[in-house]
Amino acid sequence: MNRSRISILILLLSLATWISAHAESCTYNDSQEPVYIYTQAMKEYRFKDAYPVLTDNMTGGLPVDKWVVGQRTMFDLGQVVIGGLDVRWPQHLDAKSCKKRALVPNVLKAKDRFNNQGSTEFELYTAVYDGTTWRIDSQKTLFDEAEIHQWFPGHKIPKYKGQLPNDEALPGDEDF
Repeated sequence: MNRSRISILILLLSLATWISAHAESCTYNDSQEPVYIYTQAMKEYRFKDAYPVLTDNMTGGLPVDKWVVGQRTMFDLGQVVIGGLDVRWPQHLDAKSCKKRALVPNVLKAKDRFNNQGSTEFELYTAVYDGTTWRIDSQKTLFDEAEIHQWFPGHKIPKYKGQLPNDEALPGDEDF
């Protein structure tokens, strides 16, 4: 009887150890890092620093120099200003994907030549692990309110100039 209790205890401890080790691998990984690097580099117009954390899907397969020229041209002509970044905790679709694919939400405050009042953008990055490092494979800007609340629960979607009485200034406009 005593021997069977010890066997059961060992089995339970082994199971608990396996579960906690497996859960830990999905709780934290470096899938957020390329989003931090990319968004900060783009904010500071350091396009060459952004390139290494992107897959061919994100760069269109362009070599670094051509991709950098294209980004610089677009940002310069568009007078793009990124005011704030808020990279959120990665979300994993299932336990098997946590080591290979993650969705990383980000809230970005930006303005440009055609949107000089600025806006809050709700972004969803797909990060993939290529066997050696995490890279960004795609980026989606969310517009649907239900989808925004799914990925950014409790986040208020700001109103913009022309939607408020007398075109009042918006909270957070001081970022620009």
